[in-house]
Amino acid sequence: MGRTRMPPLGAPPMYSTPATLLLALLALLTALWHFTLGAVDYTGAGRYAGLALMLLAGLMLVYGVLTLIRYVEAQDALTDTHPRTPMYNTPHQGRVPRIGVGLAALLGLADLAFAVAAQVPFWHVAGLLLAGLVARQALRIRPERGEDEF
Repeated sequence: MGRTRMPPLGAPPMYSTPATLLLALLALLTALWHFTLGAVDYTGAGRYAGLALMLLAGLMLVYGVLTLIRYVEAQDALTDTHPRTPMYNTPHQGRVPRIGVGLAALLGLADLAFAVAAQVPFWHVAGLLLAGLVARQALRIRPERGEDEF
């Protein structure tokens, strides 16, 4: 198992970039949007379908909050004169984009299913677009490809 390559010298750590902040904010917005849709679908499509969408939205909410926390920690670490942990090549650096894309794909599939079933289709199409934006942004923060990446 090889290690991932380091970013170029002087490049900011992955979590300290504005792209990570945008990913966190998009994930939070997407989670709240889908949680609301799940509550609406709870009465229209059935209890289990609505609960499933709310569960996926809850996972996206956790993802967004953790990404936001990592962004704030990375911003703080940039000014730390004696860092205690490495800022590059962390084990979870390659997993964060994958998890974001996976959660966005699951929400997108759920939106597609609800839109086809005519459960507030316009709002689910908007949710599908939000999920697509989260997936796109998660791919944009991906660290440099190394031997064991993707």
